[in-house]
Amino acid sequence: MLYYGLEVVAKNLFHSQIGSVQGVENLPSPPCILCANHVSPYDPILLVVMLYFWLKQYNKKIYFLTNRKVILPFTPFRRYFGMFRGTKSGLIEAISLIKKGIPIGIFPNRDRKPGQIRKFHLGPAYLALKANVPIVPIGIKTNQEVNPSWDIKKIIRSFRDKKHLIIDKPIVPSNNDTVYKLTEQLTQVIGNLINKKVV
Repeated sequence: MLYYGLEVVAKNLFHSQIGSVQGVENLPSPPCILCANHVSPYDPILLVVMLYFWLKQYNKKIYFLTNRKVILPFTPFRRYFGMFRGTKSGLIEAISLIKKGIPIGIFPNRDRKPGQIRKFHLGPAYLALKANVPIVPIGIKTNQEVNPSWDIKKIIRSFRDKKHLIIDKPIVPSNNDTVYKLTEQLTQVIGNLINKKVV
């Protein structure tokens, strides 16, 4: 079920971006929802490479829930890399994957502005409550963030810039949690990890 060959290729191709990983001890056994802030277009591949040791331990791969506006690659490529849209049908698919023990990766940023972070989209909290699984907050820290305008110069600079992962303790949803309450908590935790103010 792992990404055969991808880890070796990607590790060499993106070696300039692979930084430190803190909080490894906080990674639970899957299924869970890996929730991280978005800093560049390379984030999904880097998350796979930098967490490969954990995925290999459980013989799993991450399925990424993407923005519904993102144009996904053709079907075989999409299935190999585990990508699907965050639509109503996508959320249903995510829940079925979670029930099979598969970790789901989501980058719920609304934008990427220096020094601040807006409240996340509701997807991670919705899935955590529906499937009763923990959310693992992951902060990605880097010097060169690429904003949604897809600035080519920033994308090039970001390719050479190291990304560091900070993994916090899993957030386990309780019966008293709501989607909004859990989303606010998640945003605040990741905001603290990357030293950004929640607005």
